[in-house]
Amino acid sequence: MILHHDNISGNTEEELKRHCISSIVYVLCVALCLYSVIIYVVLEDQNFALATTIYFLVLLYTYLLVRKTYNIRMLVHLYLIFDPLFAAFVMLYFWRYSAGMALWILPIPVGAYVFLEKKYVYLYTLYVLLMVVFVTFMGKFLTVETPVLNKTDLSDALVGASNMIIVGLLLYYNDKIRAVRMAENFEKDRNPSTAESALETSDKNEKSGIVKDRLSGNDRELEKYTEIFQKVQTIVEEQQSFKDADFTISKLSHLMKINNLYIAKAIKQNGYASFSHYMNVRRIEHAKKLIAENDLSKITLMYIYTSSGFSSQSTFNRVFKQIENVTPTEYINNLSPE
Repeated sequence: MILHHDNISGNTEEELKRHCISSIVYVLCVALCLYSVIIYVVLEDQNFALATTIYFLVLLYTYLLVRKTYNIRMLVHLYLIFDPLFAAFVMLYFWRYSAGMALWILPIPVGAYVFLEKKYVYLYTLYVLLMVVFVTFMGKFLTVETPVLNKTDLSDALVGASNMIIVGLLLYYNDKIRAVRMAENFEKDRNPSTAESALETSDKNEKSGIVKDRLSGNDRELEKYTEIFQKVQTIVEEQQSFKDADFTISKLSHLMKINNLYIAKAIKQNGYASFSHYMNVRRIEHAKKLIAENDLSKITLMYIYTSSGFSSQSTFNRVFKQIENVTPTEYINNLSPE
């Protein structure tokens, strides 16, 4: 496995989040692999070792499959939902002898804080608390033979160490992400005033009669915005940034080193109502391409809309209807032979 060793300070917010997720997945995989060995050798429980090994293999394999194209928010939500379920399974097994197993769910609220909005921090914190209450209650009725206390010391140490590393990674990347956000906000606050004053000066000059070479000036302006839009197309269409549901005009502005006011104007001059409209048109075109090129009996609608940059089916359906005047289902049915 190759970990990322790029200069983090020069990365965008999205790249930092992907670095963070990648590091956490690899730490989890190493921890689960060692955990399986400890359970098999020290605790001599083949069935439980098999269960943790399967979880490790599924986690690693699925991440390797999606690591280049996954939607950050969707992956984070999936992890924050399903990891406590696995943790509950482990906790139930050891609960009577080792409450330290609850450390498996320690990173959940921290992960929600780093990647999601504040409301999700509260929701996932409540989720893990309910999970602990559930395990505490169910542990009283568990009749399965579990390991004695002195045998769980090594597994407790591994669980504690690995989850503290994960929390440390989350806090480390959170500082980096906040720094990038502050830099982007600073640029956004500073550049718009410069851009607006330049546009106002241009308007005043025209109103004052300084309109020499107006036609050639208009040609130069048109050429400037055409060049900007070509750069937009390179990033959004050729590099397929539209597939990222979290891709914003601020991120595009950061990548292009061009003020977002100019980007918005370039997009409007090329027939689009807004940046959002332009992105949605690109996403719907990609979705239609996937529909045309694939056997629809072998792929799901979820695959189509997530691969096209939509975070939910409801948004996909609404945007598809707005642009194509039919729903995705109606569009697919119209393509089907009579």
